[in-house]
Amino acid sequence: MRLWDAGVDLGATLVKAVAVPVDRPLGSFETFVAPAGDERLLDAFLLRHSLRHLAATGGGASGLAGRLGLTRNVTVVEEFASWGAGAPLLTRRAGLDVQFPHLLVSLGTGTSILRMGADGTVARVGGTALGGGTLRGLSRLLLGTDDHDRLVALAATGDRRHVDLLVGDLYRPGGIALVPDLTAANFGKAHEPRAADVAHALLGLVGENVALLAGQIAVALVASNDDGASRRRPDVLYAGSTLRNNPLLVEILGNVTALVGAQASFLPLGEFTGALGSLARVRAEG
Repeated sequence: MRLWDAGVDLGATLVKAVAVPVDRPLGSFETFVAPAGDERLLDAFLLRHSLRHLAATGGGASGLAGRLGLTRNVTVVEEFASWGAGAPLLTRRAGLDVQFPHLLVSLGTGTSILRMGADGTVARVGGTALGGGTLRGLSRLLLGTDDHDRLVALAATGDRRHVDLLVGDLYRPGGIALVPDLTAANFGKAHEPRAADVAHALLGLVGENVALLAGQIAVALVASNDDGASRRRPDVLYAGSTLRNNPLLVEILGNVTALVGAQASFLPLGEFTGALGSLARVRAEG
């Protein structure tokens, strides 16, 4: 019988998990995603594997350990430590070239911004309550659905310029030292807009503000270094479940990050960063 190791990231919206055969490196894994409230789906995934190690991280990790405590030993790993261990694995797997130090942006239900050091250190340096939870909640209120895929599909047919107040709506060309297409106020001219335009504007609300915050922190981080790194554009690595099948949000994040002077990269399979990292920590400890 083949033995497996598994890591689980239990967020407020989604549960993400990976399973890796014990004789395989962590770059080779099965994945699993389910709504956070559906314990049966997660249990079924875990039962399909004969497990040696089970690691857990995220807000629901302690609850999972308590629920399975009588039948299985669950090692709870701190969330930021898990992300710090998982991101380099996925970065190498994807062949991404990011310089240290850089920022890792965890875009889940909310958003955390982590500084990744060349020595493996990870520290939270910022964050915002804007994230996937914001998209779901406002979409439910304004559009009558909190389904992620439906929101993204609707946004693809919309144009947020019909909803957001732009700099060009306020100033004539040359009237201010800002690009006319910049957003001056999210939802600033929302007068009976189309649902598709609202959906696109919701992605803009989250994407622009997350990227502005992350980009500005990244620029300040590089500028504070004493090793000459200030001559380069700082790297911001985005990951998290909110980016799943969401090309419009990726585009917004990339454009705004570049606008403030940083370089955006996007981590393939980045929603599994925490799950994979929790397992990496457990394997490293033997």
